[in-house]
Amino acid sequence: MGEPIDQSSFASILAGVQKMRRAYDVGVAAPAEPPQPAPTDEAPGLGRPPPRLEKPAQSPENTAQSLENTAQDTAQDTAQKPQAPSQKPPATAPKTAPKTAPKTAPQSAPKSAAHAAPLHASRRAGPTNVHSYTQVQVAPSQKGNPLLESPPMKLTPWAFNAQILLDYYINATVQVLFLSLKYHRLRPEYVWRRLERLRGGHASSSPAHDQALRVLLVVVDIDSPQEALRRLAVVCVKNDLSMVVAWLFEEAGAYVAALKLNEMARTKTASSIQGSRKADYNSSVVATLTAVRAVNKTDVVNLLANCKSFRNTVLQAALGDGVLDIPGLGGRKAANLSAAFAGPFVFNKDWS
Repeated sequence: MGEPIDQSSFASILAGVQKMRRAYDVGVAAPAEPPQPAPTDEAPGLGRPPPRLEKPAQSPENTAQSLENTAQDTAQDTAQKPQAPSQKPPATAPKTAPKTAPKTAPQSAPKSAAHAAPLHASRRAGPTNVHSYTQVQVAPSQKGNPLLESPPMKLTPWAFNAQILLDYYINATVQVLFLSLKYHRLRPEYVWRRLERLRGGHASSSPAHDQALRVLLVVVDIDSPQEALRRLAVVCVKNDLSMVVAWLFEEAGAYVAALKLNEMARTKTASSIQGSRKADYNSSVVATLTAVRAVNKTDVVNLLANCKSFRNTVLQAALGDGVLDIPGLGGRKAANLSAAFAGPFVFNKDWS
């Protein structure tokens, strides 16, 4: 039926298989009944399964190579596994950043802007002078005021507005409070009540923390207004007001019309005072020589054409008669040039 199988050799094969499994870290437990494949007459084919297990035992070199290959495979797997978590964070980072940023920034920004608006809104609006009305807003209490019937106010558009606190509202940075000295003599508390209303019911005389120009426009229609003006000046200093005195209602209307006409000129004040100055040499020479009385631009061109330089022009003009031969320059202009270049540079100074 079959040849007897050497149990010792079969047991050694099983032991080798268990060692291989331990080396692979498979963790497979040893068979519970190793002596089952004992040689019996009923199982003639048990002698053939061992060749499946004999393959690693028959070639120890192959087993060593397979162990090395598996070790390399496991090393590659372990080397590739840490790369997966490192690649995941960049994919998740952009997802969380846009979600958290819009939630925190828009909520905190309006709060801080709302707290800072009462103190800095007028300061920012001051330099820009963005006017909110095309017409002068007049309080209803000014009905019947001769100021509104003056010729300047007839040329200036205006309209009544019951929401303004002062009498004439030019824009957010310029307001006018009108006062007649005749009315002030009858009711001296009128100014204080208006200022108290402007401060929102507070009786303190602390100035407002802004750059708004509040004008107290006073019309002098009484005799001997010196004492009343002196007291009003003290009120203006304590309450951050600028007092403008007019002697006629027409003059007061001209002031209001001028404020409305020049409400946007605040941003152009510096440039209008400084003027425009050219940086080239010829323009500087022309501006310097035309500063001398009676010398015009044509005379400067003739001077430079004959003297060739500004230095020679100064030297010849200092002689007095050195420029008389130049066309267009007579004795008067030559004398003015000589006085300008030969005279002392600083007056009232002893040069000896």
